[in-house]
Amino acid sequence: MRKTATAIAAGAVVFTAGLAGAPMALADGPDTSPQVRAEIEALPWPSYSQGDTSPDIASAKYLLKAEGYYKGDVETDPESFDAELVQAVAAFDKANDLPADSSLDSETWNTLRGAVFGEYGPGTSGAVVCGIQYLLIHDYGKKLDLDCQYGPATTKAVKEVQGQFDIDADGITGPITYRALVAGGA
Repeated sequence: MRKTATAIAAGAVVFTAGLAGAPMALADGPDTSPQVRAEIEALPWPSYSQGDTSPDIASAKYLLKAEGYYKGDVETDPESFDAELVQAVAAFDKANDLPADSSLDSETWNTLRGAVFGEYGPGTSGAVVCGIQYLLIHDYGKKLDLDCQYGPATTKAVKEVQGQFDIDADGITGPITYRALVAGGA
């Protein structure tokens, strides 16, 4: 336990130092403390491979669809790590010079998050918003329509989850909030 706490603390210090020169667009909520950002970045990404099921997998499908890698219909079996997702992850990994193991591991999650986020907030729409909403509904119990529209209900739900993680609750989903949604898993 002590080794884990030390490793997390060391990672937090390194990450915080790296954020000092980072542009504000990388941080969700302009008043989110560097310590909170570091703690969220220290959360381990979940790892999934073919045959696994999880709301996180559905979110990854939506993100990969937005990037043009997932060709299937996400709604058919959203939480299943199916053969189509294996192909999408393999293609994404190859295109990004990652090990081609066809699993959603920390390298794939980090690279996918980096490819997709910027920030999503009121007025945005599309597959990435569906991925955000899916997590809010299925991991955090928020009462939303999965309509791929970032409206007032999605903004409110994001603010509530941001509050749970001590993220400055601005209702915008960027890389920090997205990592909290996936890696913080409710």
